[in-house]
Amino acid sequence: MRLGRRALCVLVLLLACASLGLLYARTREAPGLRAPLALWAPLQGPTKPELPDLVPEPRYAHIPVRIKEQVVELLSGNNCSCESSAGSLHLPFQRQVQAIDFTKAFDPEELKAASASREQEFQAFLSRSQSAADQLLVAPANSPLQYPLQGVEVQPLRSILVPGLSLQAVSGQEVYQVNLTASLGTWDVAGEVTGVTLTGEGQPDLTLASPGLDQLNRQLQLVTYSSRSYQANTADTGQP
Repeated sequence: MRLGRRALCVLVLLLACASLGLLYARTREAPGLRAPLALWAPLQGPTKPELPDLVPEPRYAHIPVRIKEQVVELLSGNNCSCESSAGSLHLPFQRQVQAIDFTKAFDPEELKAASASREQEFQAFLSRSQSAADQLLVAPANSPLQYPLQGVEVQPLRSILVPGLSLQAVSGQEVYQVNLTASLGTWDVAGEVTGVTLTGEGQPDLTLASPGLDQLNRQLQLVTYSSRSYQANTADTGQP
């Protein structure tokens, strides 16, 4: 009986060693493949994104704006970037996420031709997958508010700058006011314009009011919409 227990312990130990060896072999790089450049790592330190949409039109360049960093960070969250970091510690039983530069496998002329071919394929895919309803269409300022009718897309739980907002009202009024209402998301502004009163930031209902028409139009260029409902193929109808 004592000998049987000892043999069983030896068998369990051998199975454990074999399992660890198999696990180690699977986590190692396969022979014949190019060695990766480095392990993937996120960008170190916060970087300020370049958002050309925040640049004002020449006629509004003189209007001061105080940028809201917390909203701009939400806009920058729509983009991602990957970098390789060298000098990481390779552990034997840890799976590593690795980045490989496949452009090194092509000659310069072959890379140029391959890039052109991939771009052509991508454009062909867009022509097949997109329709006229996906194109940005902005309603003229007859209401007198100008606003996008279709073609504005936002990823679930992401934020975007709303394009095409403008108020073409008759000058000389005491106060100009715009009300925005959404059902599946919230409104905010990427920057606060001096002389514009905002009510309902971060809420489904946003009111913008100002005695200056130029100040209000500059503020409308900074209006953002944030999706608050993770629903695929869902459209939110904003009411100006």
